[in-house]
Amino acid sequence: MAKSTTLSFGSVLLLGINGIIGSGIFLLPGTLFKAAGWASLATIGLAGLATLMIAMNYAVMASKIDEDGGAWVYANQAFGPHAGFQIGWFSWFLGVITISTEIAAFLTTLSGFWPAAQHRSIYISVALAILGGITILNVFGPGTMKVIDDLSSAVKVGLILLFIIGSGLMIAVHGHIGSPVVGASGHDLVGAFTTAFYMFTGFSFLPVAAKQMRNAELTLPRALIVVMVIVTVLYLLTQFLTVTLLGSQIVAEKLPVAAAFMRVVGPVGRGVILAGMLVSTLGVAIAVSFDTPVELASLATEKKLLPREFGQQNRFGAPIVALLATMVLAAGLVLSGSYLFLVNLIVLSSFVQYISTVLATFKLRNDTTLPRGVRLWGGRTIPALSLVLLAYLILQFNPVTYAIGIGFAAAGELVYWADDRRKRRQAT
Repeated sequence: MAKSTTLSFGSVLLLGINGIIGSGIFLLPGTLFKAAGWASLATIGLAGLATLMIAMNYAVMASKIDEDGGAWVYANQAFGPHAGFQIGWFSWFLGVITISTEIAAFLTTLSGFWPAAQHRSIYISVALAILGGITILNVFGPGTMKVIDDLSSAVKVGLILLFIIGSGLMIAVHGHIGSPVVGASGHDLVGAFTTAFYMFTGFSFLPVAAKQMRNAELTLPRALIVVMVIVTVLYLLTQFLTVTLLGSQIVAEKLPVAAAFMRVVGPVGRGVILAGMLVSTLGVAIAVSFDTPVELASLATEKKLLPREFGQQNRFGAPIVALLATMVLAAGLVLSGSYLFLVNLIVLSSFVQYISTVLATFKLRNDTTLPRGVRLWGGRTIPALSLVLLAYLILQFNPVTYAIGIGFAAAGELVYWADDRRKRRQAT
């Protein structure tokens, strides 16, 4: 049996930073500024702090339960298989939405080079072609995932650093070069906070890797704090520099970071950012597409929470039924909603997992059958604050988002009920 790799503190930091940074910081500065003006900087900072609080609950659970799977495994341990199934069902949904969101981000970015990409017929054709290509990769080329993931990770982090350094130097030399900022006093602070929160949702990858860390009880909380500080600073600098460079024009820009960098080095700068975004967003979509069907299949194979057909593999080891279900749903989502609509769905699905994990922290805190694990400062204070925050924020979505969430939960209940009924018949 191969020896498991132990992650150093530096590796843990890179894993966390890579897991969090996504397409949002490149596409959402204008949306944030339109909603909250200069207070968008405060919403980013508060979103980072709120995410850190929630991530600490994941750190507790990951240090107590030595199983892959994250939130649904914690829910299964704390509240039983029915709750575990629903959280796993939403975890899979989150992966599907992420694939759709990154493809929508890719197409939005592509329109910067090729404006016709925003025409409905072309948008649909390109989206379906990408999903078809991703499906083929999943069926025949699982070994390419790590290379693609590493490439997209390096590109997106490199782009942010390039933008911050280049733009910072330009402003330091020439001062404020954007048009005067007018209408900068947006009042939708909750909406801005929810949008900013989306940019941090990738944090859950880090606690799940806890068992690969050296001295996880000390390393994981420290790593979470350092990662959140680094990512928050990068986001704040990107938001500040983009607004400073574009001024009031930022609210009209679909590709604000690319437009801002054009102010720094001309059309070449815009092209560099757009090309990097294309590589990054497509790479993330491909990487997530490998993990998401596996997560659905694991519900069938590991805990028997889904019909066994979902765990069926082809001769290449790909979970073919789970893969097809993932891609069909991803196609429906990417064709039915805009990037911002998909962002809201991601946040809602994330909140479902976060709430269940916080509740599991309360339930299993003193469970003597589990390891002691990480102990949070202030006892139950951080879980309690996390729960209050999530309870408030989950009430802020629009009716369509709620309807989709409820409909997806109902579909899950139907699948679970049908499988449970079949098992009962087979047992008698």
